[in-house]
Amino acid sequence: MNSKNIIAIILLSFVSIFYSQTANAQISEKAVIEKKHHQLSGEEIKEKLIGKTIWGDYYNGRKYISYCAADGIMEGENDFGAHHKGNWIINYKKNTFTVIWDYGWDNWTGRAYDVNGEIVFFDSTTSKWVTTFKVFKDGKQKIEY
Repeated sequence: MNSKNIIAIILLSFVSIFYSQTANAQISEKAVIEKKHHQLSGEEIKEKLIGKTIWGDYYNGRKYISYCAADGIMEGENDFGAHHKGNWIINYKKNTFTVIWDYGWDNWTGRAYDVNGEIVFFDSTTSKWVTTFKVFKDGKQKIEY
């Protein structure tokens, strides 16, 4: 591989990350509510996430795969190859989902909305977009990006 190819790959990666971050920054909780997308209850969050492997996108352009075990353990790996474990918590009164990672990844609590079959989460204190869960498969799949 010559230096021109390497430079082209770097530029394409930068453009891809920049575009992803710019597009994702345009997602707002207010817009989701105005478009009348359904906010998930705690029970609906449990039904859609627990016991499933999930592929998704974070606000910072990273992609990941994670698994939400029934015992409250969450395991995931992002597209950089960082692999972490943590805990998930559903607050059924506030209809929020919390993820607390062991280290290195952002902890968050968010409200969930069904947006055309994807689950979009907004931080429960700032209303900023946190993550989108896009693809769901029953059971624990291989946690490797």
